[in-house]
Amino acid sequence: MKRMYMKIVQVIPKAKNKEGLKSLLKAKERELRGKGTTLIRYSEGKFVHAKHSGWINWDEVAGGFLVAEIQTKKKDSEWQLLQSFIGYLDRHFGKYIESISITYR
Repeated sequence: MKRMYMKIVQVIPKAKNKEGLKSLLKAKERELRGKGTTLIRYSEGKFVHAKHSGWINWDEVAGGFLVAEIQTKKKDSEWQLLQSFIGYLDRHFGKYIESISITYR
């Protein structure tokens, strides 16, 4: 069995947000769909990147936190997918985010 490489990203929303991060993320993906975005919806709660191999599984958990698993088959390429996802969150949702933490696995 081939080993998967993973990082866990936890995104904590600002308390004053009226809308959850999950619904904001879904709306932004629909808005950008087909317009050259690099994160492409593969299925509900799963993105793939147009250029970097791997995938991002994400969902909202209790308290409105967003948890994402960044997974690749190549150890040396996971940082690229992680960097892309963090950049996407910062560009589109920075004003809604209190903090982001990364767990290395």
